[in-house]
Amino acid sequence: MVLLRTSFALLFAVAFQTATGAEVPNTEMPQRHAELLENHCLDCHDSATKEANIDLETLSMNVSKDMATAELWSKVLGALNSGEMPPEDSEPLRDADKLAFLEDLSQKMVTARQILSDSGGDVVMRRLNRREYANTVESLLGVRPDVTTLPDDQATAGFDTAGASLFLSSDQIEQYHATATTNLRLMLLPRKRPATKTVRIEPEDYYTPHYTEAAEQMRDIGKRANAFLAQSEKPASEFGLLDEYQAKKQKVQEWLPLMEDYLARPETQTGITLIMTIKQGGYTKVKLPTQHPDADGNYHLKIRAAMYPDADERHHYLEFCSGFGTGRKLLGWRKVSAPLDDPQLIDFEFSHEPGAKQQVWIHQRSHQDRGDKNLATLHMRENGIGTPPGIWIDSVELSGPLPSAQTDAIQAARDSILFEQPSDMEESDYVREVIRRFATRAFRGSPPVDEYLQRLGEHYQTARDQGQTIAEALISPLSIVMASPSFLYQVEQADSDQQRSLLPTELAVRLSYFLWSAPPDEELLALAESGELSDPATLASQTERLLQDQRSVAFLEGFVHQWLQMERLDMFQFNGADFPNFDNAVRESARQELFETFAYLLDNDLPLQKLLKADFVVINDLLAGYYEIEGVQGHEFRKVPVPANSIRGGLLGTAAVLAMGSDGQRSSPVERGAWVLRHLLHDPPPPAPPNVPQLSRLAGESLSARDLARAHQKQPQCANCHRKIDPIGFGLENFDAAGQWRNQEVIGLGKRRYGRWQDEVRFDIEPAGTLPNEQAFSNFFELRDAVAEHEDEFARGFTEALIAYGLGRPFGFTDAELAEQISSQAKQHNHSIREFIHALIQSRAFQTH
Repeated sequence: MVLLRTSFALLFAVAFQTATGAEVPNTEMPQRHAELLENHCLDCHDSATKEANIDLETLSMNVSKDMATAELWSKVLGALNSGEMPPEDSEPLRDADKLAFLEDLSQKMVTARQILSDSGGDVVMRRLNRREYANTVESLLGVRPDVTTLPDDQATAGFDTAGASLFLSSDQIEQYHATATTNLRLMLLPRKRPATKTVRIEPEDYYTPHYTEAAEQMRDIGKRANAFLAQSEKPASEFGLLDEYQAKKQKVQEWLPLMEDYLARPETQTGITLIMTIKQGGYTKVKLPTQHPDADGNYHLKIRAAMYPDADERHHYLEFCSGFGTGRKLLGWRKVSAPLDDPQLIDFEFSHEPGAKQQVWIHQRSHQDRGDKNLATLHMRENGIGTPPGIWIDSVELSGPLPSAQTDAIQAARDSILFEQPSDMEESDYVREVIRRFATRAFRGSPPVDEYLQRLGEHYQTARDQGQTIAEALISPLSIVMASPSFLYQVEQADSDQQRSLLPTELAVRLSYFLWSAPPDEELLALAESGELSDPATLASQTERLLQDQRSVAFLEGFVHQWLQMERLDMFQFNGADFPNFDNAVRESARQELFETFAYLLDNDLPLQKLLKADFVVINDLLAGYYEIEGVQGHEFRKVPVPANSIRGGLLGTAAVLAMGSDGQRSSPVERGAWVLRHLLHDPPPPAPPNVPQLSRLAGESLSARDLARAHQKQPQCANCHRKIDPIGFGLENFDAAGQWRNQEVIGLGKRRYGRWQDEVRFDIEPAGTLPNEQAFSNFFELRDAVAEHEDEFARGFTEALIAYGLGRPFGFTDAELAEQISSQAKQHNHSIREFIHALIQSRAFQTH
């Protein structure tokens, strides 16, 4: 209580002296503490060594000198408070010296935070990121733009909402202008849409003759190769061969049994069996007719199919993908459960974007790269045929294009922009009003000035003078609007260097881009224009409305993906021979599991700490199969209870988090431990020093993950951090690189053949370890329980991430009071995720510029 009273006294004093023009309080640390730093810290953190990139030798003793100085002092305070510094192998601080240092620094930090909060922590005016730009164009035109050529803003550090990282070059402006022109043409100009029709596809019409011919060719070349090798007089050319080498390669047609097995199945005369071939086009698949640029809308598929009961379960799923040329997009998966004598009808819907060309395929579940071909070859070596098939398809019906929400939105946007011209209105006045309305919507409620409208009208008239129609001539001025700063940026007027409350329309824009990554709708803008949005109750009500809207998925996926650093899920390929069940379907479902779990907690007002440990998972049938959880049918994600002794339930048991803590081949205790410290315990490790010795020096040695970590800790510049990181990772070692449970670590030896190692060595898992606070655990379950006890630290880390995402700038030293306020308010409501969001939106920081 003494410290609390002291903090309030200091805050009051600072506020009073600032208001009266009195001298700013002193934030200089006493000189005796400089001697403490010199004696206990500079061996590792001087200007020459800078371990963890921290230089205390040049650190000013004035805590509030500038933001960077205050940030560094904040790190010193945290390291001493946690006992992390000085390290175990250094001379310890005397208790009295440490207490005096911490008391002085804590008080100076409170004062410094108040001083610097008036000049730091500004919300930077920022460009729309790629996600926001796509949503904004779609909101305006109804057309979803292709943004693949625009900067990948998520590649920058932190969140893609950070204004300081969202640059704009002249080349980008040209890209924005070109994108706008393309999409305005799709929306404004008439297009000849094809009529809806239904096409029936009998896939055996292609594959039966194709595989029959392939089998004949194999028999023929094998016969010729053996005939040549059986004699010595005639050259290879007389047998249609290049040389003896080719003859020896072709004398045994190892894939002929696969073709013969396929053709011998009676059901392949009336449908297709899905197999993997090596030289006959890869997957057996159904290729749907190409959808052309004007054939946008929804499409409905009906697939009549059945399954082979003896096949691996992963081969009981149909995979749908789309693309054109080399590009591929995974659309989804559906399980087939009916027997051959009673096939089932499977429905699947997909959409086609205007202006694009697309083709959809249906085949078995796939791996990245050559995973399935390697597995087929390994299976052929074992059974003489190949991978046993899992699905038979009788026929496919495709209906479309059908009306969709997007086709309706495009028509509504066109009708809104090209509103009916009054009979008494001149064309020039009509066009000026069209441009004014469009620009006002594009600028999120801010009307354009007359001079700007005049210049845009001149662009229109130039196009009209060239013989263009009204709709065609409007494309030029409207595309200029969509390449202007007022469209590409979230504009908030800065009247002075002092913070000010946001205008109601600015607040509406900030709120909608926070929760929708899109512009405000008519209801939100109307409340802003009337001034009602400034009322806290109205703002809270609108926050709830936005959260309940489907568009809030953009916040959910955008925030969670970056908060949990989910980009690592796509960094590495998982070899199909090592991880046959971790294919594209599982990877995408594992990614979606994190989004769906967060959404379930948000929708049901559940506490954030359920992400640390829960008695349920949110999964679909596909993930249930991967997790070996029975009784889950259907592709929809839903809550599924798990017993107390389940390895699932909470982030630490998810395939996505565990796969992110690997390199696609081996689990990484370092990556996993660092991830837990960073995201769950709110105790991020410092970046690795630049002179870290590479583990390649141990090449040729077969070491367990624990022994590799011990080798790393022998290096003095690595030991201190890894003593904190690695033990947490050891507690997750019962999970392999793909998040499957194991009791032994298997390391491949020798060379790979068809993805499989020649030999292997096994090590028993040793999952015991400690948390940074010395709390010991002996296995994964105890680790999970120990981490779950740190719900306050987890909540604080979540709060800081939410502030950074919502305010569009990195969390900083001056945000500590805001984070404490939000965390405390949320804790009063059992750490409800909704409460964190409401608390941030209701804060002064969110409502000021």
